[in-house]
Amino acid sequence: MRQRRWLELLKDYDTNILYHPGKANVVADALSRKSGMIAGIKVEEEIIRDLEWLDIELYV
Repeated sequence: MRQRRWLELLKDYDTNILYHPGKANVVADALSRKSGMIAGIKVEEEIIRDLEWLDIELYV
């Protein structure tokens, strides 16, 4: 259904949709990895905050 809405929106424009398979689509791959890294950082911040709340010192 979502694809149908996009087709309806784009049908009035002169467009060429190009498919870039996995490794050729480096930009999208980098963006998807970046979001995973950010999620990991948020979890680390929560763990550090919990350790500080428990008055546990953390040495890195």
